[in-house]
Amino acid sequence: MMEKSIFKYKIDPKHVDFTGRMSVSSMFDLILGAAGDDAHSRGFGVETLAKNNYGWVLSRICFELDYQPKKYSDFTLYTWISDYNRLASTRNFQLVDASGKEFGRAVSQWCMLDFNTRMPADMNAMAQAHEGNMVDAPSPCERPRRLAAVEGELVAQHRVVYSDIDFNLHMNTMRYIDIIFDSMPIEVPEKMEALRMDINFMREARYGDDLSLWCEQRDAQRIYEFRNAAGDALCRAALELK
Repeated sequence: MMEKSIFKYKIDPKHVDFTGRMSVSSMFDLILGAAGDDAHSRGFGVETLAKNNYGWVLSRICFELDYQPKKYSDFTLYTWISDYNRLASTRNFQLVDASGKEFGRAVSQWCMLDFNTRMPADMNAMAQAHEGNMVDAPSPCERPRRLAAVEGELVAQHRVVYSDIDFNLHMNTMRYIDIIFDSMPIEVPEKMEALRMDINFMREARYGDDLSLWCEQRDAQRIYEFRNAAGDALCRAALELK
């Protein structure tokens, strides 16, 4: 069994919002970047999959944050793969501050996309790479929850443009998060402390697509749903502030 991979970070001014604390989308950016860097170092990164016209895409992710770290603070990110099956690979993350205290955790589930069909590929094709890189450690929190359809109100509209799309030719995860936070009253991120966020991806948002964002309050959670012009659900997210 392998050991957890370790990444060290310092929170730069580009990572923080107007409160001087790290924004949620910046934290997701570092987490997903670490996933890509670790996969690359272990021989199954995007450039390896691209040889067969495959790519990694995020299917589901959950993220828990006990507090938002401030500008210039240091933290350590631990990441590891705990299991996989025919449809998805599970990658985990722990965030630890300079004092050694865990302040965040995440669990992500990834699938391989066949760029010829834009459909998921059989993960058994990566069995050898996965089996040599598994870590005997459980996920650090409850895994991503399956989110039901939203019946709320329209809170934002967005057309997918150049700056939204990534190398997989679809809208990247951070843009979904930013659009959600842009739809909120400014007092929400200003007063926010601890949180949990679950995200489910169902379909791709591609360049030129017209998106609508719907929101429904369910107990302590705000549930969001991105839809395309045809009304298809592309992405759902649940945000719980603690």
